[in-house]
Amino acid sequence: MARTSWHPAFAQAIENELEDCRDALTFEAEHQLTTEPLRIDVLIIKKKRNVVIKKNIAQIFQSFNVVEYKSPNDRVTLEDYHKTHCYSRLYASLNKVDINEMSVTVVVTRHPRKLLAFLRKQYTVANVQPGIYLVEGDTSPTQVIVSEELSEEDNFWLTNLRNDLTEEQLARVFTVAEGRTSIDAYVYAVVDANTKTTEELYMKRKKNVFISEKLDAYFREKWGPTLIAQGEAIGEAKAGKEMILGFLRGRFGKVPKDIERAINQMSDPIALKSLAARTANCKTLDEFVAEL
Repeated sequence: MARTSWHPAFAQAIENELEDCRDALTFEAEHQLTTEPLRIDVLIIKKKRNVVIKKNIAQIFQSFNVVEYKSPNDRVTLEDYHKTHCYSRLYASLNKVDINEMSVTVVVTRHPRKLLAFLRKQYTVANVQPGIYLVEGDTSPTQVIVSEELSEEDNFWLTNLRNDLTEEQLARVFTVAEGRTSIDAYVYAVVDANTKTTEELYMKRKKNVFISEKLDAYFREKWGPTLIAQGEAIGEAKAGKEMILGFLRGRFGKVPKDIERAINQMSDPIALKSLAARTANCKTLDEFVAEL
């Protein structure tokens, strides 16, 4: 199974979270620090140093802001925390930026109990808002954001960037994403990470679920063969049930409701075809029940 592309999705998620102040910020996904493959997940730069960002996840922002993201399948470690601070210091060094103009944000999906416990031994850690843990005492203003603890009302994009969405949550993602530009990576990552739920939702085609033509084509390409196969299986199963019930009624008259119910509960077309062949040779209903 192909790995879900979480990082491009996260870059779009955090940009959408901060859309009200987008004019004041520049976003650089996977900012390359050196000629070697050493990259910051998202670098957010204030266009004007004195601009105030009021969004809950950005209240510690300085002029340059390094953001590290860990996907739902990844566990954040102390090494990840230190690495992010190293990225911040390296960026400041390479670009001749005052370290006091840097901030560090680590975003995780699940509550990082071990990391926060360790940080509390070294620094002051305050849960300033739901899902936002401010770390005071490190080189730069630092926060750990736990997306599963954020309010969906305040942080829709981050709270839904996960792999255990319900049908209702997934339908809401499709509805809110409808008509937005530059959100494909986010939607496709959510779809890939919630394959079973997405498939069920798409097949049901629930009311009020708005799906763009592009996303609809993506679904058809991904699940079209499955839909066709399921349709054919349902058709074969229905024909098999009708054949069996027809045999029974023709030979024994009225079929008892419990027997009819048992037949209608069968869904495997191969098993039904085999049962139909055996039904033709049954001399009594009791003999049929034994076969059933």
